[in-house]
Amino acid sequence: MVMEGIPLILKYTLPAEELYKPFWEGLKRGEVLGTKCKHCGTVYFPPQRDCPKCMVSDMEWFNVGKEGVLMTYSIVKQKPQGFEQYEDYTIGIVRTEKGVDLMCWVIGKPRVGAKVSLTSDGNRVLCGVRE
Repeated sequence: MVMEGIPLILKYTLPAEELYKPFWEGLKRGEVLGTKCKHCGTVYFPPQRDCPKCMVSDMEWFNVGKEGVLMTYSIVKQKPQGFEQYEDYTIGIVRTEKGVDLMCWVIGKPRVGAKVSLTSDGNRVLCGVRE
């Protein structure tokens, strides 16, 4: 028996306003940037415009780090719409040396607890597993 689903078309719009320009420029340079509240010190990744913790809008940009540890990962075999052209890929959660948790595309053979190096291909956050 075969069941055909209704095609799903979903379009995401990411804020391209001036506020997020440093994030996208950082990715083009191979840097991963987050924001930090100047008032309470809470860090955010992905970057935030406002601090929901203390309700202020006084944020600063910072580099989340170049190294980290792979906390968990998932190999994606059933691709979501818009990613069908990719081979199977691995997404992981990394805790950077600065204590920031972020999601990234894993390059190399993933192992929980493996040390990774963070970079970017200009559009995505990548983490390379160090052997």
